[in-house]
Amino acid sequence: MLINTEHETHKPEMASKKSAKPQAVNSNGRLFTVLGALTAGFAVLIGYSFFVHINHRQEISKSGSDRTVRSIKEPALRGMITDRNGTVLAVSRHLRIPTFNPKAIYEPKRKGDNVNWQTISDEQFAKLAEILKLPESEVRAKMQDTNSKYWNTKAALSLSEADALKALKIPSLRFEEQSERAYPTGSLFSHIVGFSNSKGVGLEGIERTQNDILSGEDGKQIVLRDRYGNIVELLDSPENTPAKVGKTLVLSVDQEIQRLARQELQSAIRHFNAKAGGVVVLDAQTGEILAMVSLPDYDANFYSEYPDESFRNFAVAVAMEPGSSMKPFVVAKAIDDGKIGRYTPFDTRPFTIGRKTIQDTHLYPSLSTEGILQKSSNVGTSKIAAMYSNQALYDFYSSVGIGKKTNSGVSGEQSTPLKPANRWGALDKAVMSYGYALTANLLQMAQGYTIFTTNGRLLPATIFKQEQAPQGTPVIKPETAKLMRDMMVSVTRKGGTGTDGAIEGYDVAAKTGTAKKVVAGGYEDRYRASFIGFAPAHRPRLIVAVTIDEPRGKGYYGGVVAGPVFRGVMGGGLKILGVKPTYQVASEAANTAGGTKKAQ
Repeated sequence: MLINTEHETHKPEMASKKSAKPQAVNSNGRLFTVLGALTAGFAVLIGYSFFVHINHRQEISKSGSDRTVRSIKEPALRGMITDRNGTVLAVSRHLRIPTFNPKAIYEPKRKGDNVNWQTISDEQFAKLAEILKLPESEVRAKMQDTNSKYWNTKAALSLSEADALKALKIPSLRFEEQSERAYPTGSLFSHIVGFSNSKGVGLEGIERTQNDILSGEDGKQIVLRDRYGNIVELLDSPENTPAKVGKTLVLSVDQEIQRLARQELQSAIRHFNAKAGGVVVLDAQTGEILAMVSLPDYDANFYSEYPDESFRNFAVAVAMEPGSSMKPFVVAKAIDDGKIGRYTPFDTRPFTIGRKTIQDTHLYPSLSTEGILQKSSNVGTSKIAAMYSNQALYDFYSSVGIGKKTNSGVSGEQSTPLKPANRWGALDKAVMSYGYALTANLLQMAQGYTIFTTNGRLLPATIFKQEQAPQGTPVIKPETAKLMRDMMVSVTRKGGTGTDGAIEGYDVAAKTGTAKKVVAGGYEDRYRASFIGFAPAHRPRLIVAVTIDEPRGKGYYGGVVAGPVFRGVMGGGLKILGVKPTYQVASEAANTAGGTKKAQ
């Protein structure tokens, strides 16, 4: 029994083993079935994808461009330019130019729908036209032109105006950034400051020479734009960089003195029907340019409306024969070397060099060194120059800046090098002593006079405000400079050629200059009248140099034409700076009990 049982029990096991093989075959069949189904599904998906790509490519492309990451430039504002006291001469501000996409505004949401012309209400149109400062009819025509995808309104809006426009919530609005440069003083400093163009590039004046410093650095902002190019979101990104405003430049000029100089020069040009003119005012102890005026001038805010000749800065861009304002230099050289003294006598009757007669406007048989300056004797300075070799005078004229640019920072400066000494003839040496056969611009002459207002040092002229006075370059001895100051006062006193430049209450040291203008083959009867001087003479505070080109009808001598301009600018300038008079005028002294002649 036991054996039978075991046998019966074993049979089922055997049977079960026999049935395992058919089960394995069924399992593999199901696997193949599943794999086949999956393959078919993938094939269907691929086919559908292909179908969509082919038949809906435009829609997919349109949808994919709905949001695009881009970077935009954030333009940097140019740095300000101010005068020495903080008056703004040039400043920039951000402007925004609104643009619209009319097609996007009125495009129907679904194909086949009618255009909704009420997308922008009448009230919105009215306010939009008001902000853009355009006729409402023109705004409607532009905005409802559904064939257009871009309308640049050309309206430069301030930030507050742009905010008012955004508040209208007109679809497709976006702004293009622009900066505007403004010159609050108009034409007053145009030749110094110059101007920049609409792209923020300096073209004239300080704007050009200091363009890199003023320009600053543009920034970058990563943004999200929609399919119409509108900025829909500013994104935080490590690539974002803020714009850096350009450096502020502080000039040495003083607005009050500049305005005064322009008024005085303009009055003289009108009075003498002159062609042009220039004025330079220097701080006598630092070389800083406190004023520089050139007429005719232009308004820097509207520079494109002026002819090119208006951009010429007469004070530096015209190298001219200075005439008798050169005479103090050769006199100072001889005194400094001990060849002559204050009262050394000279035979100042006319004499000849080759075929040229050297003579004065009036006959002075004999003059002292001081008299040569006071009467402006060509004969006297010619004889002083004859004491020197060509090279000695060449070196001295060079040492006071003749033939060299001042490097003051003022743009457009012109300078003609001195003729080499080995090419001078006897006549060259003579006429150079009274301002012919060499040229200098007005700023060079004013800078040269700093050897008289300091202890004999030539100061570098500069258009930039200085923190401290420069040391300067020694040219003559301090005692020579002091003596020259004493002698040059005689020019503005009775008997001198510069009495029209005298200022009540101040000792004024000066020199007049009258030079014929050069034409092809010689000179003609057209003149430049000059007057250069400083005050108070014994403690100089200001140097004023004036030149007027081609005065007509009412005189042409430097003392008569340029002297009154000098007097007005110097007298007013000293008052602006609070410089006390050096003496009391007679009428004041008579009204002051116990009054003294000299101020304490």
